[in-house]
Amino acid sequence: MLQQFTWQQFLIASMVLSLIWYAGVILFYYRTEFLSFLGRTENSKSEPLPHRWETGVEVLENGNLQEDELIGKAKLPEGVASVAIGSFGFVQTEDERETQVGLVPDVLQEIKEIFGIIEKEDGSKKDFFNLMEMVREKFPKIGSNPNITRINQFISEHAPFHLSADELENLWD
Repeated sequence: MLQQFTWQQFLIASMVLSLIWYAGVILFYYRTEFLSFLGRTENSKSEPLPHRWETGVEVLENGNLQEDELIGKAKLPEGVASVAIGSFGFVQTEDERETQVGLVPDVLQEIKEIFGIIEKEDGSKKDFFNLMEMVREKFPKIGSNPNITRINQFISEHAPFHLSADELENLWD
């Protein structure tokens, strides 16, 4: 019976059956893609994305999206915290621990804040002395503290202008 078919008839039949098979697979598994390829949609009314000139579109600030709004702020690794430079210190002995929690650290914190104000507002030496008067009034006993040389050294190292030794001594009088 197979001898009655010619090669031409066999190839045409196999091509037709292959086309029917692939058409069935495409329509069964890839129906939405095939219909969208043809330009039709299947029972879904998809709307085009809004344009920037339409209402209800997310507004860009200064031409860029806020980075925090996109995916949120980055999380620091476990055990890591972001602190200001003056918020931590290293203690080696018990005596140093006591000096870090007392009058001298409070004065140093006030001086750091004064340097921050001077830096922000481009203050001068005169502004520094005016602000230091408030620190002297707030901490009247600091002039007789044995660590006053450390405080003066800190001021001379971090001041944005030159202070002479006489000016540093007269700060606390």
